[in-house]
Amino acid sequence: MQGKSVILKVLWIAVMVFSLWVSARAQNGDTSVLPTTDSIIVTIKPLPSTINSHFSEYAGKLLPDSTFLFTAMRNDAAEDVEHFFETNWYCYLYESKALPDGKFALSKPLPTAINHPKYFNSNFCLSEDGQRMILTRCVRIGDGDLHCELWQTEKHGNNWQKPKKLPSSINENNCSTMQPCLVQTSDYEILYFVSDRPGGYGKSDIWYSISKNGHFQSPVNLGPIINTEGDEVTPFYDKAHNMLYFSSDEHHSIGDFDIFCSEGALGRWQPVKHLEKPFNSVYNDFYFSVNQDGKSAFLSSNRPYQDLVSDDTCCNDIFYVQWSYPQKDTVLLPPEPDIHEKIASVLPITLYFQNDYPDPKSVSDTTDKDYLELYNTYIGEIQEYIHKSGEGLSGEEQRRAMYAVAGFMRDSVQTGYVRLQMLTKYLQEAMENGDSVELAIYGFASPLHNSQYNKHLSSRRIVSLLNYLRKADKGYLAPYLSREKTGLNIVRYPEGAVNHSFETDEVRETVFGLKAAKDRRIVITGH
Repeated sequence: MQGKSVILKVLWIAVMVFSLWVSARAQNGDTSVLPTTDSIIVTIKPLPSTINSHFSEYAGKLLPDSTFLFTAMRNDAAEDVEHFFETNWYCYLYESKALPDGKFALSKPLPTAINHPKYFNSNFCLSEDGQRMILTRCVRIGDGDLHCELWQTEKHGNNWQKPKKLPSSINENNCSTMQPCLVQTSDYEILYFVSDRPGGYGKSDIWYSISKNGHFQSPVNLGPIINTEGDEVTPFYDKAHNMLYFSSDEHHSIGDFDIFCSEGALGRWQPVKHLEKPFNSVYNDFYFSVNQDGKSAFLSSNRPYQDLVSDDTCCNDIFYVQWSYPQKDTVLLPPEPDIHEKIASVLPITLYFQNDYPDPKSVSDTTDKDYLELYNTYIGEIQEYIHKSGEGLSGEEQRRAMYAVAGFMRDSVQTGYVRLQMLTKYLQEAMENGDSVELAIYGFASPLHNSQYNKHLSSRRIVSLLNYLRKADKGYLAPYLSREKTGLNIVRYPEGAVNHSFETDEVRETVFGLKAAKDRRIVITGH
């Protein structure tokens, strides 16, 4: 299979913002966002259905005249399961009006001068006077990959003019350039943007270019304080507080992408700070942009509305965040939960496997594979599982079978791994504090083989998790798992097959079907 393109297609559904190619301090009344929330009251809520839909919305910006601009991803064939991951997605910029009481007028796409049907028209920024816009435009190349570039347009009267591509100094050949943020000073402009161009520190980095009289200088990387070996995306610069907000899947994020901030400018930055909950969640959080009032912002996230793991986390929505500073000595938050409460909050965790993995056809109780590599392989073959689950079926029956597997892969397989990452973090915290933790791991298999084989397979699945824990966080937990250090006790229960049998021996059901997928698992619980 063509793994890279398949993963990109999946990300269009699960992480729409980043898949188009794949914004704190407070002293004595300062109203900027704090990286910590122990001295402010924070409320966060999704925008209404006039903005958010069951597709993806992101990159919201509120203008001084109450115009609200944002990006939305849509699908012309939402019910066509055969093309669920294929070529039917498009991306447009939309506008609405912010109304009293948190309401928004019905949104409508910007004119075709901006939303050219040839492109994915995406994330954008405006000049301070609102008369200039830089936006991202992407075209499809190959089987699923997108190539993105930055374009610029100006407003004449009330009408946006036809955009022009920024020069090759910005849009380097054979590289993607996207997610602009324009900052004006008295002498020049700074364009921050995201690119995978050579010379970076990781996959995608944040860069800047100084523009004088419309001429862009050669871009400069923000450097290793901001950029990591992972992905840094969605920069927003709060000029009032000299604060850069961005998202990253590194910097010790609690979710796949978290929001971070750093004070500085150009190539000089203070150490990166992590915005705590509820700014961040265990899901994807990005496109943080502070409003002009200095005490509210918008962010985009695929978090459930009530922060429940079981809720739909398919697509991104735009959330409104507001914070306030209480009177001195006001008690704001309940005490921080102890480490055992934190661990209990993510248990039980269910992790899923491909058929007969790890080490197919083996009768060994152990393996050298770790769960992360098994998970990545499973996710990389998600499209095959979806289509194979519908083979031999037709009509509504086929549609239900394929959608069920697609939903399971998104909401169960991926959520399990997110919870595992949280548990790993909490286990390290517990060991650092000298606490003791006991866990039980139950291994299961589908009833395709005999009882003894399934117990061996269940045992290997448990061992793959232990291998993952040994490698996580640069091997911090390894001495505890080998009993060189005390504090972590894990008991294994390789149970084998669950107590049922298949009604058919069709591969569609026994290997690719939903029931079989749910059988192939391990469950981590308290002991």
